[in-house]
Amino acid sequence: AAVAGYRSSLGSDGPPGCYEDIDHADVVLVIGSNMAEAHPVTFDRLRTSKRNRPDQKVIVVDPRRTATCAIPDLHLPMAPGTDVAFLNAVGRLVVQMGRADEHFIGFHTKGFVEYVAFLMSQPLDELVATCGVPRSQIEHAAKLIGKSKAFLSFYCMGVNQSTLGMWKNNSLINLHLLTGQIGRVGAGPFSLTGQPNAMGGRE
Repeated sequence: AAVAGYRSSLGSDGPPGCYEDIDHADVVLVIGSNMAEAHPVTFDRLRTSKRNRPDQKVIVVDPRRTATCAIPDLHLPMAPGTDVAFLNAVGRLVVQMGRADEHFIGFHTKGFVEYVAFLMSQPLDELVATCGVPRSQIEHAAKLIGKSKAFLSFYCMGVNQSTLGMWKNNSLINLHLLTGQIGRVGAGPFSLTGQPNAMGGRE
């Protein structure tokens, strides 16, 4: 799903970022990953960054309260299988807040009008109800992401191992494209590998 998500969204398979981005991001989203236990070295770097820069915001989306939930400013215990609804709700709210990066969109994307029409065709209350968390929490996440100057996301098997895995990847990558948070320091959709050398094996 990570391969298909990157290829169908960006035309190339490969995370458009690096671990140094952790040290420069002002908002980090962790979704579909218990990073603390599955990727402890990466998590330690994020925890250290958060400790050194208390203003850095961390959002964790996970139905369970895992060890990763020790550091976030916002934990969203979404109902299982609602990642697309959540990401679309955040995207819609970002558009409504006027936080879409129109300059980036105009020069580097296609299909923006259709994407916004798709987002607006989905009643926000229904998306929120699907997620199973208070609307205020989703709005808080959207404000953090929308106002961010460097938005970085980490995701893994909780997003990828699904019959909708590619669509979940697309929804997250679209959020980065919507806000222009890609191809810059501290920003980008970063797929964590699920197995040793998964990226090398794909290449």
